[in-house]
Amino acid sequence: MSVFVKICGLANEADVKAVMAMDPDAMGFVFYPKSPRAVTVEQVAAWTEDIPEGILKVGVTVDLSAEENCRIADEAGLDVLQLHGAETEWSWCPPLVEIWKVVHLDRELSPTVETLDTLLIDSYTEAMPGGTGLTVDWEKARLFVESVKVLDQRVLLAGGLKADNVAEAIAAVHPWGVDVSSGVESEPGQKDLAAVQAFIEAARSG
Repeated sequence: MSVFVKICGLANEADVKAVMAMDPDAMGFVFYPKSPRAVTVEQVAAWTEDIPEGILKVGVTVDLSAEENCRIADEAGLDVLQLHGAETEWSWCPPLVEIWKVVHLDRELSPTVETLDTLLIDSYTEAMPGGTGLTVDWEKARLFVESVKVLDQRVLLAGGLKADNVAEAIAAVHPWGVDVSSGVESEPGQKDLAAVQAFIEAARSG
């Protein structure tokens, strides 16, 4: 089975259209004001109208209320909410929206992650809860993937991935999917489209 590929941090219409044509499995949009890739609900609502059903539309949020998360998912036309903060409760999730939750392997894990189908391993700093470009410990990531297999949980690997290391990361960690943002940028919020294409091809080469 091919590795699931998500391209995250899309922040302008031109990049959305170009990446959409490359047919990734998911496209991500960051609703976190402190991020250099931050977008608005209104922007994403316009963009998602043209994204085919076969590509998941993912909204990344950080420590928002249940009401605000639901509003963003509804108004922006999202398929998935990716929670990147200290959230421990998601029973409010609209039935047609998946919830993905970040896991930082160097921090304490919440036991409630066992209630989710999809987890995202990512790097973390105090200033930025995601999109740091820092590589996670692949051995720790591999052990985590192994530990949740019995729960049938899907695990996305992020953190420092690029076209020239994603195949190696997949071979080392065996995740369900991979997620990239800063690793395919020419500058924050601007995708290097050749790098995006190379990343997708490298991730799917195995």
